[in-house]
Parts: sequence; C-alpha cells; structure tokens
Amino acid sequence: MWKDSNDKIAELYFNLQKIEKFPAECSICKEQGGHIYMHIYDEKTRRGGIWIWCSECHSFFHGSMRVPKYWINCSDIVLEKLSAIPTYLDEIKDKIDQHTMSVVKKCINRVT
Repeated sequence: MWKDSNDKIAELYFNLQKIEKFPAECSICKEQGGHIYMHIYDEKTRRGGIWIWCSECHSFFHGSMRVPKYWINCSDIVLEKLSAIPTYLDEIKDKIDQHTMSVVKKCINRVT
C-alpha cells in the first residue's frame, strides 16, 4: 500500500540535478527505489503535477506546481492513467527514469 505520510521524500526533488541515476536512493528507506516525474497540463502557465515515490517502501509525494521551464513531458504517459497515487507511474518506472535522466542531463549541459 502507498503511504503519503512523509514529505521527506521530497528531498529527491531538491537534489534532482545532483542525482546521477534513477532509481535514486530514497531519503526515507535508503534503498535504490526513488523516482521523480513531473507533468505539464497547461503549456502557457506551466501548471502541472509532480510525483516523487519509492518503489521499495511505497512512500510518495504528489502535488501541483509550476513545472520548471527545462521540463518536457514523457511521450509514453497515458494522461488518463495519471492519479495522485503513483501506481501507474511505478508500472512504467524504467521509462520514467530514462526520461527524467535525459531531461535533467540536457538541463545540466545547458548550464555548464
């Protein structure tokens, strides 16, 4: 069962550009099960959602946000399957991890 009870998992987002690979170390259970995905619902305002979850301890965070300008949506996402609980995202976590690393690497390369 998924546990939306510990915002400590949000530390993954704040360290996103320092993470070298996904799945990343979960800030709660310390296992390599941490994942991040953001999705833009409105390109004009950049309004969207964020999911941070651990496949190992099933802790997660979900919220609304203004998605960073560098982010692009993953084309593999079926919008109708997205929900606050990351069950669907966990089913496709390998694709999500590849996408997140690709976007983050492009962002870092632009800065350096």
